[in-house]
Amino acid sequence: MPFPGLTVIGERINPGFASSKKLLDARDLAGIAELARTQVAKGAPLLNVNAGTAGETDPAFVAELVRTVQSAVSVPLSIDSPAPASQEAGQRAYDPAKAGGRPPIVNSVAETRWELLALRRIQRAQVLFMASERMQDGAATPNRNADEVTDTARRLVARARTEHADLQLSDCILDVSVGPMATDTEQLLRCAVESIRRIGSDPSLKGVRMSVGLSNIGIMLPKVQIDGMPIGLAFETAFLTRCVPLGLDMSLATAGRDYRVLPEGHPALVAFDEFIGCDDGFDALAGLKKVYKLATPITKAA
Repeated sequence: MPFPGLTVIGERINPGFASSKKLLDARDLAGIAELARTQVAKGAPLLNVNAGTAGETDPAFVAELVRTVQSAVSVPLSIDSPAPASQEAGQRAYDPAKAGGRPPIVNSVAETRWELLALRRIQRAQVLFMASERMQDGAATPNRNADEVTDTARRLVARARTEHADLQLSDCILDVSVGPMATDTEQLLRCAVESIRRIGSDPSLKGVRMSVGLSNIGIMLPKVQIDGMPIGLAFETAFLTRCVPLGLDMSLATAGRDYRVLPEGHPALVAFDEFIGCDDGFDALAGLKKVYKLATPITKAA
């Protein structure tokens, strides 16, 4: 059963994917337009647009990319750049009329790059906030536990709504961040689950949306399968199974993947619960390696 209420933000226009990097490096606009159409055809109601390093140094390319994608599909776009000039170029290029009147997303505002929020003067955009880092002593500092993430989330939303009276809670998207499960000695995945729980139950944040970069979870996991599912997909769906009921309602992910609610007792869900329930990150990884040994290799037919 798919996840009710979960919005997938199509992630593939991003140089983190080898095939997409080739298109972006070659400035292959026709190929990028086709990639956008493919994601929407697979069910993505939103698309992320990330030009990578080229986008940070060439704002005109970001604008061209936004216009290209909007010429191909009629869904809203998340314009993903930390560079103010590139974010501004993308916001100015975005035409709400080509997305059914729906606004873009500024991705992503943090306490360390607050100036991006001012770009809402161009478009009354929704905003994706990074709750995974904070400003401390004048420098960016990663949040390492749920207390820090939740406190940062409250500050981000309160400050933004004070400065932008038209910004509704439903326009605020909090990204709590997840990293590769295979190397998670700092228990950031456990932190993400607990942070989602706390934000989802916080009366002052009622109405905000929450998101993660779901594909990060499966990075560096071996090519094995659990109960017929590739292990990366299995743990991504386990994460969703636990977090969607807590309030997670968006995810940067690959449209068309078989994300589905796992039943209680599913081997991947049991292993995921044990992983995030472990009090020591190295013990959690040791337990994960035992799961690898019980999994089966992925064959070409699979």
